Amino acid sequence: MGLGYDAHVRVVIDHVAGARRGQRQEFPAGARVRFGRHPECEVSFDPHRDIDASSRHAELRPIDSGWVLVDSGSSNGTYVEGHRITEALVARDAPIAIEFGPGGPRIRLFVGDDAAIEALPPAPVEARKPPWVIYGLLGSIAVVLILVLAVARC
Repeated sequence: MGLGYDAHVRVVIDHVAGARRGQRQEFPAGARVRFGRHPECEVSFDPHRDIDASSRHAELRPIDSGWVLVDSGSSNGTYVEGHRITEALVARDAPIAIEFGPGGPRIRLFVGDDAAIEALPPAPVEARKPPWVIYGLLGSIAVVLILVLAVARC
């Protein structure tokens, strides 16, 4: 079947963690897909909350044998299945986990036809992490309670 870039083959991006978590994007399999915080990227991360991702972080490119994910010289690296890569081949009908910088936005990338996409189980969307303000508030309350208990014992 060669490249497999027929009209029914698509690139599916499921946002697992980051500001866009829970969202899905789809693209034609024969098109280049750019990832980063820059608004011109097809998969554009939040420029204020997804700071571990570079402006132009990585790119999925169609090649003769399928697809390749290429890191675009990002500051924090691109990780496929937990391993830092400069380039990684992407196979059809095989979901892969990608992270854009340690602790950065994470996606599940899948390339397949309509039937394979339909059979794909839901992406494992991570719970939102509470903002640092909540941690700071909880820490302040704990300090106040400790001080109150210390003064009460005196």
